[in-house]
Order: sequence, then structure tokens, then C-alpha cells
Amino acid sequence: PCGMVPPIYTGPGSPIARTGLQQTYVFFDEGVESFVIRPAFTGKVDNFGMLIPFPTPPAIRKVPDNVFLQIKNAIDPPEVVVDLRPVPVFAARGGGSGGAVAESAKLVEKPEDRLEVLNEEAVGMYEVAVLSAGSAKALKKWMDENKFQYPTGMDKVTNEYVKLGWCFVAVKTKVSQKSSAEPKPGQRQVNPGMPAGASFDGAVQGLGFRFQTKDLVVPMRLSAFNEGEMRNVVYLLTRGAKKIRSIPEEYVVRQLGGRELIKNLNGPLPLRIIGGTAKDIPESRRKAIDLQRDPTGSNGVAKSLFASDLYASKMFARDRDTLSLAHEQHEKELLKVGEHFGLRGPDYDSLLESKSNDQSKHLFDDISGELAKMTLTVVDGDFPREVVANENLSFDGFRMARARNSAKFYDAKLHGPAPEKTGNRISAADPWRQLEKTVDPISRPAIAAIGVLGFAFLLLPLSSLRRTKIKDNG
Repeated sequence: PCGMVPPIYTGPGSPIARTGLQQTYVFFDEGVESFVIRPAFTGKVDNFGMLIPFPTPPAIRKVPDNVFLQIKNAIDPPEVVVDLRPVPVFAARGGGSGGAVAESAKLVEKPEDRLEVLNEEAVGMYEVAVLSAGSAKALKKWMDENKFQYPTGMDKVTNEYVKLGWCFVAVKTKVSQKSSAEPKPGQRQVNPGMPAGASFDGAVQGLGFRFQTKDLVVPMRLSAFNEGEMRNVVYLLTRGAKKIRSIPEEYVVRQLGGRELIKNLNGPLPLRIIGGTAKDIPESRRKAIDLQRDPTGSNGVAKSLFASDLYASKMFARDRDTLSLAHEQHEKELLKVGEHFGLRGPDYDSLLESKSNDQSKHLFDDISGELAKMTLTVVDGDFPREVVANENLSFDGFRMARARNSAKFYDAKLHGPAPEKTGNRISAADPWRQLEKTVDPISRPAIAAIGVLGFAFLLLPLSSLRRTKIKDNG
């Protein structure tokens, strides 16, 4: 979505085109902005690339491939379904003010042929260069010489960013067919390259960018040059509820306050019981259900993402030293080692994700008070191409109607209304403890009252007998 390279192709066939939902996570607080993308493309292509403008040089990091699924789970937690009906039914279940440009951006006069490489690094499967250019011509020359893909047709927009003093992040990688890139048992090497003219269809590795800016701004202008529909889903974590300026208000589909977000991240997943109630679930199954309700596997990545961004913004506001956290730098070092030895695939990613989550776990407790002050806004719709092409995305304060702010109208996991569901939904952290307090069908207060009355009835015959004996003895 943000500055993807437009159609590139070698030989006959279709060029690269956007495919699937284009999703972007955006965070802004204390003059620090972060956004995450995981682009999806299809077409015949040898090299995949991106060119993304920034008001200031960003810190770059790899993000887990399931980051957007986990953000959705943080908004609408998946349910743990227990079906007690005699005939089993296999149901699917899931585990500041804005400105068009940063006011801090200064006009920078540079010779047209000047280009400065601010940073070069490897981030997972990508080669990344942060560039400061004197002109679109100089930027294109350097990218061509270093085998990066320069997007043709964008000189006008690129020169406008140059005049504002913005820098550019150029990204390139070799993508391959899934079968040749994923490690298998006994495999000694992987082939990360792609045969000329081969097709690619799907999402590539996600990237996160964190940078300094006075105002919240999302540079999406270059994406308007890509083919395909312009439907975008933006997850925006900010102080106060927001909308995107010049984008229809009805595209704001959900807003969650920080306290509700913390509850979803920390609390157990909701339990849905079909064909019975909690008291009908055998004792032997309850421990397993409690384990299934642990939210870590469903939204732990989102929890780490929110905490890291908040912590980084606080650290940067305090000492202005670095935009990267220690555990993020450590993960990048591990990625370099992995790429050197050809380690790539879901197993290696899981190891890195586990290590990163362990190192960032304490951050959430330290920063949860700040998260409570934030709002997560979801914007979903077909963004007008002319709006995206002509201006960076900027934001205004906006609170959506409470009556429509629920999964009934927009479930984040479905990108649409949630269907009607059968059964009983339980949000309580410990439903089994609730059972101890409930005796069906008679409540404990009723039993207590019956007990008192019963004791009184027992005393009546004893009292009568005592009076009879006294009368006889008299």
C-alpha cells in the first residue's frame, strides 16, 4: 500500500499487480510514528521491490507474517467453541492533530545529481537502502546501478518529496515459488531465486518502519500508480479517535478505546458453548479449555507490537537517542545469521518470534497505562485513487456512531458483518468458579431460606412434646 513499486515485468505476460486486501498498521505518539506493511502481489516478475518516502530516516525491522491476523484478533478475539450436541458439527474457529505534511520538514537545496546513502542493511529476505536524493533523476541513477527497481512514471511525485527534504527507503528482494523457498526435512539448501518469467502470487515478508515526525502522516501517494483495486484497511493506534482526511467518514468501521484493547489482549478468549451450558462440560475437559482460552497464541504478536511502539516513543521523547529497541536490534542480528546460512521458513520465523516475544513481554506491563489512553481506529474502503495520488494521508479527530461500533456491523476478522451464532457466549475469566456459586434450578439464597424454614419445622414437634410432658407431670 505505501509506495509499492508499480508494474515491473520482463518479457511477455502480466506485470506485477496488487492482490488481496492491502493492510497497513499505523502508530503515532510523542512525535514518533510507526507503520507496518505486508504487500501482496501477483504477476510474472523477476524482482520485487518497494520505494517508500519518509520525512526522516526510519528504523526498519522485520515483522511476523501473521501480524495483521493478530491485530484483528485483538479487536475481535476469536471464540473457543465447545459443541455438546450429540451429532458433532465441525465449525471453523480461530484460534495529535494531523497535517498534510510534517511541519518539521524543511526545504533542502541540493545539486540535482547528489545522492547520499544514509543506511544499508539486510532485513530478513530484503536488501534495504535509505537514500537522500537531490532529484528523481539522481535517485533513479543510483537505483539502476545497484539493481533496485525504480518506479517509472513517478518523477513528478518523487521530486515533490525531494523538495520537502524527505528521504526514500528502497527495498529489493528475490522472490521464489513457495516450494523452492520453504525448507524441508533433509534439505541442505533452499533456492531463494525465481526463474525468469515465473509467476508469483501472494504476500511477501512484512516490514515495520519507525520514524520521527511532528505530525501524523502516511505517505501513500506512490501506491496510486499500482494497478488493481484501491481497497485499503488501515489500523490506526493514536491518542484520540481519528478519521482519514478526504476519505469518506463511513470508511471508519471500528474504534476501540485503550482499556477495551487491554482487556482483549490480556483476558481469556471468549467461550461459546453449543448444545448445553458450562455445567454440562465434564470436569476432564475444563483444563484443556482453559489452555485454549490463553490469548497469547491469538494476539501475542499484536500485544508485542503495541507495547514496542509505545515504549519506543517514550524512550525517544526522553533521550532522542534511537528509534530501535534492544530486542528489535537483537532480532535483526539473528536474521542476518539466518540469511547467511539460508535459514528461512515458518519454523525459523517461529523461533525468532518466540525469542522476540520473550524479550518484549515485560514492556507491556510497563506501558499498559499509556495504552489505556490510546484508541485503535479501523478504516476500510476503496480509497479514491485521485486523493491517494495527490496528497499524503492526514487525519482529523472523529468519533464514529456508537450504535454501529460493534462486530455485528463489522467483524475485523471477516472485514464485514459478523453472522448470527447459536449457543451461549461466556466472557467470564473462570466460568467453572461461577458454577460453584450457582445451583440449578434453585439459587443459594432460596436454599438458605428453605433451610431456615426446615429447622423451624423441626423445632415445632419438639416444643409440643416438651409441653405435653410438663402437663402430664403436673
